[in-house]
Amino acid sequence: MVLSSIATLFTILLDPIFWIKWAIAYVAMRIRSAFHHKRFDLYDIDAIGDPVKLGYIVPQFEKEIEAPFPESHLQDAADEVNFYGVNSKSESFFVRISRGLNQKADAFIYLKLATGKTYSLTETVGYQQSSDGDCQIFSCGKLQIHYVCPMRRWRIYYCGLLKETSEDKTDVEELVFVKFAFSWKASSDVYDLTFDTNPQEITSAIVRSDWALPFVPPIQKFNDVFNLYAQTGVVTGTISVNDGPDYEIYLFGEKIRNLGKYDAAAGCRFTTVLGNSPSNGMHFHLSNFSVPHICNNLPAGFIAEQDGEIQPLEKLEISIKPNTANNTRSSFEAHFSTGHNYEVSGTVVESLIFRSSQGWTETFELSYIEFTMKNRRGFGFILSGNVENPKRTIKPAPAIVFPDIVPLTVQFTEDASHFGEISGGKGSSLGKLTLLGEREKTFIVPKGIIVTTAAYKEFLTQEIHGAVKVLENVAYGNETGDLKEVCTKVQEIVKNTSLPNKIRKSIIEDLKEIFGDEVNNRKFAVRSSATGEDTTAMSAAGQMDTFLGVQGLEEIFLAVQKCWASQFGHIAVEYKRRYGQVLNCPMAVVIQEMVACDVSGVMFTCDPVTNNPSVITVTANYGLGEVGLLCKINNYLILFLEFWKDIQLYVFTEPLISKWLLDL
Repeated sequence: MVLSSIATLFTILLDPIFWIKWAIAYVAMRIRSAFHHKRFDLYDIDAIGDPVKLGYIVPQFEKEIEAPFPESHLQDAADEVNFYGVNSKSESFFVRISRGLNQKADAFIYLKLATGKTYSLTETVGYQQSSDGDCQIFSCGKLQIHYVCPMRRWRIYYCGLLKETSEDKTDVEELVFVKFAFSWKASSDVYDLTFDTNPQEITSAIVRSDWALPFVPPIQKFNDVFNLYAQTGVVTGTISVNDGPDYEIYLFGEKIRNLGKYDAAAGCRFTTVLGNSPSNGMHFHLSNFSVPHICNNLPAGFIAEQDGEIQPLEKLEISIKPNTANNTRSSFEAHFSTGHNYEVSGTVVESLIFRSSQGWTETFELSYIEFTMKNRRGFGFILSGNVENPKRTIKPAPAIVFPDIVPLTVQFTEDASHFGEISGGKGSSLGKLTLLGEREKTFIVPKGIIVTTAAYKEFLTQEIHGAVKVLENVAYGNETGDLKEVCTKVQEIVKNTSLPNKIRKSIIEDLKEIFGDEVNNRKFAVRSSATGEDTTAMSAAGQMDTFLGVQGLEEIFLAVQKCWASQFGHIAVEYKRRYGQVLNCPMAVVIQEMVACDVSGVMFTCDPVTNNPSVITVTANYGLGEVGLLCKINNYLILFLEFWKDIQLYVFTEPLISKWLLDL
C-alpha cells in the first residue's frame, strides 16, 4: 500500500495538468460545501421548544426521502432500497428492491441459515405500488419492504417460493415455500456519500478522470450520480420453510438507499465490501467507484463503532484475487484508514449474479464472505457491478388525475372509476380491470357503472346522521342499548329514505348510454363497494350485501339503497369495530351487467390460509351461489359438490379434473 502510494505520488508530481485540475476541483468542492449543508443534519439538542429538531417529531424530509419516489423521478434516476445482515452462526441475509417505470420492479433475495441451506430469488419483475404522496411501501411480487418510522425502523416481509440450495450443493435445487417477517432497527447515524466522504479524496478521484469539458469539474454530475446514503442496524424476525415451525433470526447489518441518476452513470464500476464483526460489534462499509468523465477510484465508506458513531474513510485499497486450481475460493484484502489503519482479509464463500433492468446497476454480483480484522472473525458481503446501458427507452404511463368535481355516477371505462375514494374497493378494481382488458385484449369485464361515494354523501339526511350517531354511541359504550336492534333501525331508515332525483337521473343516463333502451330488459348485479374494503389489512368479504338478477330501474334504485343500508348490519358493524374503521364510511355501489353462467366460482392463486403459492384453491358450483370447494393436495385435486342436500366426494388426478374444468 505504501509503495503504490509513493509511485502514484511521484507520477503526479511530474504532471502539472493534474495539479491545475486538482486546484480547480478543490475550489469547486469548497464552494459546494459553503452553499450546501448536510441534508441529514436536522437535529439540535439545544433547540428548546422545537419538537422536530429535538427529535420528538419525525422531520418531513425524512419521510419523503425514505418513501418510494414518484414516477417522474424514475425516468432518469434509481429508487433502490437494500438491507443486509450477518451473525456469528454464519447466517446471512440480503434483500433488494429496485423500482422502475410503470409499476415495474426487480427483487433480489439471498438468505442463508445455520443449517447451511440458502434460499434465493434472483429474477423477479412484478407489480409495485407507486408513490401517491402517502405510500411508504416498496413491493415486488411477494416481497414487501416499508418503513415503520423513517430512518429508524423498517419492516421486510416475504411470502412465496424461493430456490433452496444445500451448502455442499449435492442436493437437487428445488423451490420451497418460504415466509419471513423481519424488522430492521437503526443503530447508527446516517452516512451520506456526497457529504460525508473525505473532500480531498473526492477531489483526487474527480481529477483522475477525463473531464467531458476541459477544466470544468463535473461536480454537479458527481452529486447526481452518488445520491446514496446508508445506516447500520439490527435485523430481527422469524422465518418458516414449507409451513414448518418459525425459526428466529438475529442479524447485524445495514440499510443502503440509492437514488442516484443513471443517465450519467454509463460505464460505472463499483465494488463494495460490507462486514460486521459480531464479537465486538464493529461494522464497516468500504466502496470504490469509477465513473467515466466523473471520478476514478473514489474511496468511500465508513466504520461504525459499537456506540453507533460513524467514522468516514480517509484511504482505501481493495484487492480481490480470483480462485485458482489449488484454491477453489476467491480471496480478498482491504486496507483502509479512518485516522487509524485497518486491514481485512478473507475468502469468498458463495457468489450469485443478478441482472437488473430497473435500477442503477445492470449487472449485480453478491458474494458472501468470511474475514478476519484485528484477529477477530467477521462476516459480510461483497457487492460488485457495473452500469452497462442506463438509458431508459420506456416512457411513463400518463397519470390519471383525480377529478375536481366527483360525479354521482361513473362508468367502468372512465378514469375516475380507478380511485378508491370515488368507487370503493370493488368498483376501483373493476375500473382498472376494464382498462387492462381493453389494453391486453385477453379478457372482458362485464359492463357497468358505479354509484359513487359522492352520491352516497348526497343521499344522507339529517335523520340518517342522527340514527348513525346513536349507533356509534351504543357500539362504543357511550350509551346503553341493544346493538342488533339499533343496527336494524338504522338499516330501515336508510331503506325507507327517498333516493334524490339527481341520483336517479344520473343512474338512468349512464345505464342508457351503455345499454340503450334494453336497460329495463337486462339483469344486473348490484354490489356494495365500500372505501375501506379490499385493502392489505382487511377484505370485508361478505360483510356488505350483493343483489343478483336485479331487473328494472325501480328495483335497481331499491337495491342501491339496500347496499348502502347493509354496512349498518350487525355483522358489518362488528367487523368494522374490530378493525378500527368508522361505522359510517363512504360507500359506492356497483351496478354491473349479469352474465348467464352454468358454473360460477372463485379461484385463489395461493392457499387462503397459509398463503402458499404452490397451492391453488377454487370454490365453484353450478349456477350462482357458494356450495362448491375445489382444492389441491399433493398431486390430486379433491372436489366437493353439493347437490341439493347430498354431499358427494370425488377425487381426480390433475389431467382429468383439468379437462373437466375446461369442459365447463
